[in-house]
Amino acid sequence: MQGEEKWLQSHLADLARQADTYGIPMYSDFLDTAQQELLYGMEKRLPVKVEYNGGYEGAERRMASFCPPFLYEEENVFPIRCLEIRPRGAQFVKKPPQHRDYLGSVLGCGIDRRKIGDILVREEGALIFVCEEMSGFLIENLREVGHISVDIYPYEGSLEDVTPRGKELVISVASLRLDAVLSRGFGIGRGDAADLIRAGRVQIDHHLCTKTDQIVGEEALVTVRGKGRLRLKGATGTSKSGRVQVLAERFGS
Repeated sequence: MQGEEKWLQSHLADLARQADTYGIPMYSDFLDTAQQELLYGMEKRLPVKVEYNGGYEGAERRMASFCPPFLYEEENVFPIRCLEIRPRGAQFVKKPPQHRDYLGSVLGCGIDRRKIGDILVREEGALIFVCEEMSGFLIENLREVGHISVDIYPYEGSLEDVTPRGKELVISVASLRLDAVLSRGFGIGRGDAADLIRAGRVQIDHHLCTKTDQIVGEEALVTVRGKGRLRLKGATGTSKSGRVQVLAERFGS
């Protein structure tokens, strides 16, 4: 793992140098949350500005762009394509494919995991975000997901509509300490929440946090590896006992 991390650091630094030397934007493959955290720690030492995009708001796996500071924002066009996968014809599916089924079928086409962003499973089919260079290949080669025949084509809907919807809830805490927010938001014990934080499995707004008493912003995105995400949507008031009540949306378990 350490060797992979060193390779990634070197690769990302090289992309930044190329962007600075040639005056053009350079793009990484899709980075998972841990890899994004690694890049956050490098940003101050890089000669260019770094931005992130996963194809839609709230994406977990995101590309990084390395852009010279003089570049106009509209010139930074991330090479991401959104494809729609649908069962072919009127197939009766007793057990619809899950995320792992879509991912396994795409990887089975010979595509590297780094070229694949988020996969959003819907009521009928799924949306998949991929590197632009792989979109044509995937359209030509993906024919089945599990044992179900599928069609795949460019998604023509609005990307503003693809953001997953979670379960809304109101959490009540004495303070917006991270361990308290996790405990109430995910329905786990305070000690279990603290263990997750100390194990390096929690991020606030895509940044690793290992402090159990870190204060969480009222509109923060909290990601817990292996459990899901919790998006805070602002305080709704204070209870009679003085506890803060915050509206939140939970994704995952």
